[in-house]
Amino acid sequence: MNASEQSPETDLRLARWGIIAILLAFVVLALAYSIVNPLHEGTDELRHFRFVRFVASTGRLPVQGQEECRSQSHHPPLFYTLGALATFWIDTGKEICHNPAENPFWAYRYWEVGQDNKNQYLHGPDESFPWHGEALAVHIVRAINVLIGAGVVWLTWATARVIWPGRVAMALGATAFVAFNPMFLYMSGSINNDVIAAFSGAAVVYACARLLNAPERLNWRWGLVFGALYGLALMSKFNLAPIIVLMTAVVAWAAWQSAQLGQSDAAPAATPTEQAHTPWRQVLGLWLPVMLLTVFVAGLVAGWWFVRNQLLFGEPTGFQELTELWGVRSPIDSLGLAISELPYAWTTLWGRFGFGQIPLPQAIYDGLKIVVGAGLLGAFLSFFRSDTRLRAMLLLLAANVLLFFMILFNYMLVSPAGPNGRFFFPALSSLAVLVFYGLSWWLQAIRGVILKRVRGQTGSGRGAAQATNILALCVAAAMLLLSTVVLVSYLGPAYAQPADLAQDAPYPNPINARFDSLATLLGYEISDTAVQPGGHLDVDLYWRVDAQPPGDYLLFLHLFDEAGTMVAQRDTHPGLGNFQSSLWQAGDRFVDRIRIYLPETAYAPESATLSIGLYAPDGYRLAVSDAAGSAIGDSLNLDQVTIELKEGDFPNAQTLDFVNDI
Repeated sequence: MNASEQSPETDLRLARWGIIAILLAFVVLALAYSIVNPLHEGTDELRHFRFVRFVASTGRLPVQGQEECRSQSHHPPLFYTLGALATFWIDTGKEICHNPAENPFWAYRYWEVGQDNKNQYLHGPDESFPWHGEALAVHIVRAINVLIGAGVVWLTWATARVIWPGRVAMALGATAFVAFNPMFLYMSGSINNDVIAAFSGAAVVYACARLLNAPERLNWRWGLVFGALYGLALMSKFNLAPIIVLMTAVVAWAAWQSAQLGQSDAAPAATPTEQAHTPWRQVLGLWLPVMLLTVFVAGLVAGWWFVRNQLLFGEPTGFQELTELWGVRSPIDSLGLAISELPYAWTTLWGRFGFGQIPLPQAIYDGLKIVVGAGLLGAFLSFFRSDTRLRAMLLLLAANVLLFFMILFNYMLVSPAGPNGRFFFPALSSLAVLVFYGLSWWLQAIRGVILKRVRGQTGSGRGAAQATNILALCVAAAMLLLSTVVLVSYLGPAYAQPADLAQDAPYPNPINARFDSLATLLGYEISDTAVQPGGHLDVDLYWRVDAQPPGDYLLFLHLFDEAGTMVAQRDTHPGLGNFQSSLWQAGDRFVDRIRIYLPETAYAPESATLSIGLYAPDGYRLAVSDAAGSAIGDSLNLDQVTIELKEGDFPNAQTLDFVNDI
């Protein structure tokens, strides 16, 4: 598949404006993800931020196991030092070990797509714009991460441009897979060291591609380049340590190619035996100085970190101390478990936010699986029809993908925190380039078959280039649309306050029941008056706030049968955790939709009563009175619900297993 190059003017214009457009779109989207995501809701963000604050406040590095609270102190300090340098001047007004108010109902039915108690913490007006204190510090560090993420996007572009210098569309399509990956946008807009790890990995791959593109230029200076990049990688995240295998192989290949070129240009003065040994001696003579210099420079940059770990923990990585603090798995015993967790790791590579409690519809994950699978298959098939140079490039990308998959899977074998796609981020750019190249190969192969059958010809190179341009545009548009839909339809609503109720808006079933003097339930609506065991009811509550509550009251919904036995119960902060009563202001009007599930074992047929109430965390319930001011009690009965019998050969049919005996 050899598409002809476009005109230099068109190529230059497309290259310039294409990458500028993608970078701008990435920065805008990543900042939007950051703004929508409340403080510390990102994966481990609170512990990452504690690391930043410790460095900013003390000028020292924390020591894992010796802190007053948990932080990510086992990680190398590069990202945290950058964050500390940018925020040391901010007085957050909080201790380093400050714990935000936790939502006790966090991760309710965490596996479901929705917005029911997806927030781990309760958030207040102190997080609102204009930011100050802790919120300002968090958003500054997040902005630094967005810029680092933009660096990953650019390196993906630059790597593809090295591989296909005359085919701008190849670079644009590959870059879109990284720039508009919802999970990468989310992590770029949060505080973590996974994005800088992605940057380090992409930088190493870019340098390797440059060397593969011109192996005859291999000299000792490449030791300085690889040493600096490897030191940067080691200071970013320790799971990048094995990437030296990639650099070693690339330098060896370049040394072999350079030696072969030198051998072909040399005069045949040596004997055949001497000529047979000369390339290996030349390869070693080129390879060894570069690798020794790589290790030396990396040692200057990052060696102190491993010496520090050796002095503190008795081994250079600090991993043993980490496993004692955070838990460890037995690799042999957890093999089956790790394999079963691979689908979860896949979802977290593309979009599963928070601590995994905000998933996307399964169709999105399945669709991406098809696209990525087709792209990788296409790249594999094209390998056998490529020239030596392109094969070396494809092997580089594939080796990086395989390397970090192995690193991810190995971590899954030893750690409960292993199945997270962010640990694969150092190979994200390599995966993107491979996938888009494979998709373009399929496009050209299918196009060639169609043209041959319809017109009896294979088509022009110009037509092939135009087809790749269209493919790149479609991929960029689809990924941009995906990341926007995820932001607007899934991430944003997970942290959104309930819908406002206009002053003159009608509401069903007017009831005007008052809960103390704090709030009035204006009306309600139940999704159905009949439900089967295992089903659910949606209850809409129309509230008016009469006075600002002195604290947080919790909402309960109870379903009692005729005998007074509780069939189902649901407790939550109002607003599904996003509008706790301490945020209420007199005059607020809102609609709260609560879902209550019936257990599979609920008895049927039965008539049940749905009641609601508000209570303080210590158990005290607010008194309820009707519209006339007469006391009702400490709960309010809303309506009767019929629990219907499930159809089937048996009444209330179920399948329950009692230790494989019954």
